[in-house]
Amino acid sequence: MKHTKIFIFTIGFIMLIACETNERKENLIGIWESYETHHSKAVLIFYKDSVITEYLGGGMHTNSKWDIDEEKIYFKNVRLKDTVLKKNINYEYKLNETEDTLFIKVEGGKEDDYSKMKKVLTNPFDAKY
Repeated sequence: MKHTKIFIFTIGFIMLIACETNERKENLIGIWESYETHHSKAVLIFYKDSVITEYLGGGMHTNSKWDIDEEKIYFKNVRLKDTVLKKNINYEYKLNETEDTLFIKVEGGKEDDYSKMKKVLTNPFDAKY
Protein backbone atom coordinates (compact mmCIF):
# COMPACT_ATOMS: atom_id res chain seq x y z
CA MET A 1 0.00 0.00 0.00
CA LYS A 2 2.85 2.38 0.85
CA HIS A 3 4.43 1.80 -2.59
CA THR A 4 1.09 2.53 -4.27
CA LYS A 5 0.82 5.90 -2.49
CA ILE A 6 4.40 6.78 -3.45
CA PHE A 7 3.70 5.78 -7.06
CA ILE A 8 0.50 7.88 -7.20
CA PHE A 9 2.27 10.86 -5.61
CA THR A 10 5.16 10.57 -8.10
CA ILE A 11 2.81 10.41 -11.11
CA GLY A 12 0.85 13.41 -9.79
CA PHE A 13 4.04 15.41 -9.28
CA ILE A 14 5.28 14.62 -12.80
CA MET A 15 1.92 15.66 -14.28
CA LEU A 16 1.99 18.94 -12.32
CA ILE A 17 5.44 19.79 -13.67
CA ALA A 18 4.41 18.84 -17.22
CA CYS A 19 1.31 21.05 -16.99
CA GLU A 20 3.37 24.03 -15.79
CA THR A 21 5.81 23.57 -18.69
CA ASN A 22 2.95 23.27 -21.18
CA GLU A 23 1.34 26.44 -19.81
CA ARG A 24 4.63 28.34 -20.12
CA LYS A 25 4.99 27.13 -23.70
CA GLU A 26 1.39 28.06 -24.50
CA ASN A 27 2.06 31.61 -23.24
CA LEU A 28 4.84 32.02 -25.81
CA ILE A 29 3.30 30.32 -28.84
CA GLY A 30 2.74 32.94 -31.50
CA ILE A 31 4.64 35.81 -33.12
CA TRP A 32 6.83 38.18 -31.10
CA GLU A 33 8.29 41.37 -32.62
CA SER A 34 11.13 43.35 -31.04
CA TYR A 35 10.47 47.06 -30.74
CA GLU A 36 13.41 48.63 -28.93
CA THR A 37 15.78 50.90 -30.83
CA HIS A 38 19.21 49.71 -29.66
CA HIS A 39 19.45 46.96 -32.29
CA SER A 40 17.70 45.87 -35.47
CA LYS A 41 14.23 44.34 -35.49
CA ALA A 42 13.91 40.63 -34.84
CA VAL A 43 10.91 38.32 -34.89
CA LEU A 44 10.47 35.09 -32.95
CA ILE A 45 7.73 32.73 -34.08
CA PHE A 46 7.09 30.09 -31.43
CA TYR A 47 5.34 26.85 -32.38
CA LYS A 48 4.67 23.93 -30.05
CA ASP A 49 8.04 22.24 -30.66
CA SER A 50 10.02 24.68 -32.80
CA VAL A 51 10.87 28.35 -33.05
CA ILE A 52 11.80 30.44 -36.07
CA THR A 53 13.97 33.52 -35.64
CA GLU A 54 13.88 36.16 -38.37
CA TYR A 55 16.07 39.24 -38.58
CA LEU A 56 17.89 41.48 -41.07
CA GLY A 57 14.61 42.63 -42.58
CA GLY A 58 13.32 39.08 -42.78
CA GLY A 59 16.24 38.02 -44.97
CA MET A 60 17.79 35.75 -42.34
CA HIS A 61 15.85 32.79 -40.90
CA THR A 62 16.98 30.25 -38.33
CA ASN A 63 14.96 27.47 -36.80
CA SER A 64 15.44 25.32 -33.74
CA LYS A 65 13.78 23.13 -31.16
CA TRP A 66 12.91 24.85 -27.90
CA ASP A 67 11.96 24.26 -24.32
CA ILE A 68 11.26 26.46 -21.34
CA ASP A 69 11.30 26.60 -17.56
CA GLU A 70 10.40 29.36 -15.11
CA GLU A 71 13.53 31.42 -15.86
CA LYS A 72 14.97 30.39 -19.23
CA ILE A 73 14.13 29.53 -22.80
CA TYR A 74 16.38 26.88 -24.34
CA PHE A 75 17.03 26.78 -28.09
CA LYS A 76 18.55 23.50 -29.33
CA ASN A 77 20.19 22.83 -32.69
CA VAL A 78 19.85 26.33 -34.10
CA ARG A 79 19.88 25.84 -37.88
CA LEU A 80 20.38 28.05 -40.88
CA LYS A 81 19.07 25.89 -43.72
CA ASP A 82 20.88 22.54 -43.25
CA THR A 83 23.72 23.86 -41.08
CA VAL A 84 23.66 23.76 -37.29
CA LEU A 85 24.98 27.15 -36.17
CA LYS A 86 24.77 26.47 -32.44
CA LYS A 87 23.96 23.32 -30.47
CA ASN A 88 22.44 25.30 -27.58
CA ILE A 89 21.54 28.92 -26.86
CA ASN A 90 19.89 29.78 -23.56
CA TYR A 91 17.90 32.95 -22.94
CA GLU A 92 16.75 34.52 -19.70
CA TYR A 93 13.21 35.81 -20.05
CA LYS A 94 10.27 37.46 -18.30
CA LEU A 95 6.71 38.09 -19.39
CA ASN A 96 4.74 41.07 -18.17
CA GLU A 97 1.52 40.53 -16.20
CA THR A 98 -0.71 40.58 -19.29
CA GLU A 99 1.67 38.18 -21.09
CA ASP A 100 1.87 40.36 -24.20
CA THR A 101 5.39 41.72 -23.65
CA LEU A 102 8.49 39.52 -23.51
CA PHE A 103 11.85 40.65 -22.12
CA ILE A 104 14.59 38.32 -23.38
CA LYS A 105 18.39 38.27 -23.34
CA VAL A 106 21.14 35.74 -23.90
CA GLU A 107 22.00 33.94 -20.67
CA GLY A 108 24.95 35.65 -19.00
CA GLY A 109 24.77 38.60 -21.41
CA LYS A 110 25.18 42.23 -20.43
CA GLU A 111 22.30 43.75 -18.51
CA ASP A 112 21.52 46.24 -21.29
CA ASP A 113 21.76 43.64 -24.07
CA TYR A 114 18.14 42.58 -24.09
CA SER A 115 15.21 42.57 -26.46
CA LYS A 116 11.80 43.84 -25.56
CA MET A 117 9.21 42.09 -27.71
CA LYS A 118 5.47 42.46 -28.14
CA LYS A 119 3.09 39.72 -29.20
CA VAL A 120 1.63 40.49 -32.62
CA LEU A 121 -0.87 38.83 -34.94
CA THR A 122 1.19 38.96 -38.13
CA ASN A 123 4.87 38.77 -39.00
CA PRO A 124 6.00 42.31 -39.91
CA PHE A 125 8.50 40.87 -42.40
CA ASP A 126 5.63 39.26 -44.35
CA ALA A 127 3.98 42.61 -45.15
CA LYS A 128 2.42 42.74 -48.60
CA TYR A 129 3.09 45.85 -50.68
